[in-house]
Amino acid sequence: MMDAEQHPSYLSSILIVDDEPDICLAIEDLLRHEGYTVRSVLTGRDALLAAEQNQFGAAILDLGLPDLSGFEVLRGLAELDPQLPVIILTASAQDSHTVESLRRGAFGYITKPYHRDELILALRQAVDVRKLALKMHRAEHALSMSEEQFRQVVRAAPDGIVLTDDDGKIVSWNTAAERLFGYTAGEMLGQPLATIMPTRYREDHQ
Repeated sequence: MMDAEQHPSYLSSILIVDDEPDICLAIEDLLRHEGYTVRSVLTGRDALLAAEQNQFGAAILDLGLPDLSGFEVLRGLAELDPQLPVIILTASAQDSHTVESLRRGAFGYITKPYHRDELILALRQAVDVRKLALKMHRAEHALSMSEEQFRQVVRAAPDGIVLTDDDGKIVSWNTAAERLFGYTAGEMLGQPLATIMPTRYREDHQ
């Protein structure tokens, strides 16, 4: 069953793309029993339309579709949602198809007739990867927000604050520092910290 951890609801939604209605129904029953919600389509164009209108936790894609090739659909899904993991489920056991699918970014490749446990395991791994990507995105966003808040505090501080990198080059110069030293940020960014030190202290600083 799906875990109870808080995630966007679309992560439990799976897109099935297969032109055989019986296979769609069988996979739908299997996935719903595992706690997923399912959207099935029979053509490549309908798959791309569904992905354009909705987000999914993962997709299960047949290569043999009546209108578009599976590779075209795989590429289109990647363009619409680069983080969407796509599991190829097809009757083709050709090594070239396997290699080409994985080269084009497919998450996994399973041949028909498929084993239920194999499909469920691959799907869980795919959704877990999507969850991890989402967590990383959130962490990066939070870090970016924290950095921006820090910059705002530094800019507004009443005291002169000067930050340097590991080479001693000035990377931040706030408004109070401009008043204190008489140089603008444009003049000082990238300059050695020693520039603002009295001459007699520079050698000891180096």
